[in-house]
Amino acid sequence: MKKIISLFVALIMVFVLATGAQAQTVDTANEKAITVSLNGEKVQFGENEPIVEKGTTLVPARKIFESLGYVVAWDKENKAVLAEKYGLSIALQIGNLTAYVNGVETELSTAPKVYNNTTYVPLRFISEAIGYDVEWQGTTASVLLTKEDSKGYFWKVEKDGVEVHLLGSIHVGDAKMYPLRDEIEEAFDNSDHLVVEVNIAKGPDEKTAAEIQALQVYSDGTTLKDHVSAETYARLQSFLKELGLPTNSYDTFKPWAIYLDMSNFVSASSGYQGGLGIDMYYLSRAQLAYKPILELESYSSQLNIFDSYSKELQEQQVNEVLDGIFGIRETTNETDTSLDTLADLWIKGDDAGLEALVTSLEESPELYEKLLTNRHTGMLEKIEGYLSNEKKDSYFVVAGYLHMLGKDGLITQLKEKGYTVTRI
Repeated sequence: MKKIISLFVALIMVFVLATGAQAQTVDTANEKAITVSLNGEKVQFGENEPIVEKGTTLVPARKIFESLGYVVAWDKENKAVLAEKYGLSIALQIGNLTAYVNGVETELSTAPKVYNNTTYVPLRFISEAIGYDVEWQGTTASVLLTKEDSKGYFWKVEKDGVEVHLLGSIHVGDAKMYPLRDEIEEAFDNSDHLVVEVNIAKGPDEKTAAEIQALQVYSDGTTLKDHVSAETYARLQSFLKELGLPTNSYDTFKPWAIYLDMSNFVSASSGYQGGLGIDMYYLSRAQLAYKPILELESYSSQLNIFDSYSKELQEQQVNEVLDGIFGIRETTNETDTSLDTLADLWIKGDDAGLEALVTSLEESPELYEKLLTNRHTGMLEKIEGYLSNEKKDSYFVVAGYLHMLGKDGLITQLKEKGYTVTRI
């Protein structure tokens, strides 16, 4: 129950101001019994069968969550259901049309309710929130929930009885990426240390935060207008205007800092969250388990890489993300296909697709060198140090999947150095 207690602490306040959360009864039950199948296996609800209200199928909360492998808790005071699995959390309240997935608000079509002294929740919301496909078969009154576990990019590296697991990550994600495979989860559980590029759960200290802030802005009296073309500056003004912000909001910032800010906007607009990224997922789990957390790099080292980009590369990246933003605006609410592609690669564990992506980065020699090859020297040095530790501790390393494959990838170089590398 330790994990679910932490969920109470994180989410308890979201419902404190809710009003009118009273137990309700359903008007009518569906005349034909509804069945729910999870990956082909019928869910047994016992005496509390699914019901339909206003076209929405509702099911007993505890039974559906436990069938999906979630730990469930009931907040009696706030009449809220809290469920958690491997750091992925869902919170719903009786009579409230707002639910929370990892703390992010989501609107419901039908509020949870009490029926026959049992808490019922909307099935489609629960299923889609954690990445299941939902199919309704009217002729048989059946709901089919299907989902394949994410494959991901995962390797075991061995030397003299020491194991280091490498998981290629994607830094933002959504629920369809979960659950992860048992092999990955078990390797994490059995590891002595978690290693990430940067411990983003901790945040920079006061000194580093000040350095980062200073790094992002011009200090020589120039402004953004002096460093990008008039066309690029006008496009940025249009973007800011659409957001209802002053059109000079970016004037003091360097293009690479603007690029990162807009990339976060695109991720959020496309439904991807940093809190559901693989890095943050394992950082949260490591904190709950009091597992030591190490870093391959640092906030400062990563941002200094961006700051070292040429003027031309920085402006190119700004325009590329602007192309994506304006592309979203001009289509019918389509999500950013580039993010979808990156997520799909991870879900499928497509090695050939990843190698092709890494190879495409070679078309920009500066980006390839600074983003990948230069960083791999330091990463490899630390990984080899873990493989040589005298205590025989095991390490679970999470780093962006672009670092793994290709001619200069970490996995490629570890193989070349003679380590035993197994794709899991």
